[in-house]
Parts: sequence; C-alpha cells; structure tokens
Amino acid sequence: MTLNEFLKDKTLTAVELIDFDYNQVINVYVDGAGYGLAIDTSNIPAGTPLTYTTDFTLEGDILSVSDFSINTNDIEML
Repeated sequence: MTLNEFLKDKTLTAVELIDFDYNQVINVYVDGAGYGLAIDTSNIPAGTPLTYTTDFTLEGDILSVSDFSINTNDIEML
C-alpha cells in the first residue's frame, strides 16, 4: 500500500526524518500512531539522528518537509 492510499481519510500529524542531509522521511505519524515507510536506509550510517517535526505540508500527493518533497504515490508503507 502506498503512503497516499494509507492517508486517505486520515490525518497526518507529524513526520520523522533521517537527518536533513539525507532528505528522507522514514516515519509518519497518523492520528497519534507512528508508521514506518519502506525506505532504503542501507547508505545511512548507524546512529544517524532522526528529526521529528510537525512543520510540513501535504498538498495533493506531494509531502514537503524542509527543502525537499516526496510524492506519496511513490512511497510504500511497511
């Protein structure tokens, strides 16, 4: 299931990023619960900090955080 399909009729409240240098959203928070995304993290060093933020926009299929965006149709849920 894609993130876009999962978000239908739900409220996205926050996202968790792998340090802004990597520009990857790794977890989403929907209606108070955290969910993982199927993101390849093989090139991310162990111990890289995660950043929890509520500062994002979701316009149509596009989730924008900081200075990057992802298409929610291209991201699979775990």
